[in-house]
Amino acid sequence: MTLPSGKTLKIKVRSVKVSGNKARAVVIKDAGDDPDVTNGAEIISEVVYKGENKKRPKIIIKGGEGVGVVTKPGLKIKPGRPAINPVPLKMIRRAVLEAAKEAGVIPSVEVTISVPKGRELAKKTMNQRLGIIGGISILGTSGIVEPMSLKAYTHSISCGVDVATAQGCEEVVFSTGRSSEKVVEKFLKLPEAAYILTGDHMGFAIRDSAKRTLKRITIAGQFGKFTKLASGHFETHCEDSSVEFGFLAGLCERYGSGEEVVKRVKRANTAREVFYLLKGFRLEGILKEVCGMVKRNSSALINKAFKVRTILVGYDNEVVCIR
Repeated sequence: MTLPSGKTLKIKVRSVKVSGNKARAVVIKDAGDDPDVTNGAEIISEVVYKGENKKRPKIIIKGGEGVGVVTKPGLKIKPGRPAINPVPLKMIRRAVLEAAKEAGVIPSVEVTISVPKGRELAKKTMNQRLGIIGGISILGTSGIVEPMSLKAYTHSISCGVDVATAQGCEEVVFSTGRSSEKVVEKFLKLPEAAYILTGDHMGFAIRDSAKRTLKRITIAGQFGKFTKLASGHFETHCEDSSVEFGFLAGLCERYGSGEEVVKRVKRANTAREVFYLLKGFRLEGILKEVCGMVKRNSSALINKAFKVRTILVGYDNEVVCIR
């Protein structure tokens, strides 16, 4: 299997069944040290081969049993589509194309991804509140599970800062996720060692950095995580904090955005939805204020031991503002 990075990964397959033009493979999700509700779950891929196309491959990807369906706006996937995120979709297509190349065909195939216990597992997630109905989401940005348990993750953050300072870095960049990290990598062009993923543990990362010989930390993230940091929640996992739409609505009122905007913010499903709403109404000042609040709150955590810079990254891989 080829990962988004270009590296390959061997995955143990529990069973394979081929019948006529259909093939079915089952794997077991191994989340390692990650407290993932899908750890140990069966993931089933079923492929129906419909023949060859003359010009280009045709790959249709569907969600089967236990894979949720998006019903509300504000997510990466449009309403009505199975909750399979863009990176997993690309990985599935790539796997099909690689197999087709080996077979020397230009295929027309239909791929269905199923998780037999997905509907039950989804009850332990935020999916229903987000408008994802009928099962779990197929997520991912790298193709592998990163360590997310508190002890493992905070240790990896400390180690990352140790490596950075050992290589002479006077600035480190803490990013809440890989998407925002990719954007700031291109924008800042610092040494590779300077970039450290904090996940949901930005508070730990900031406090831990105060013990180091740094001149500046840069905090990068998208609007969802930044709204949590701006409202003072530095452990940003959905179980520990949620996007505070009341907080955002209050900012809108303070900026005189109008009653319609305030009502829509209060009714919003996700931070992404609010982000595009504010941009649509040309209320970039509120986005800048959120970015500034993250900077002020972060500086307070380290008692101004060194400089703090914050970068708000948009959902279209752009730098929205810097404070």
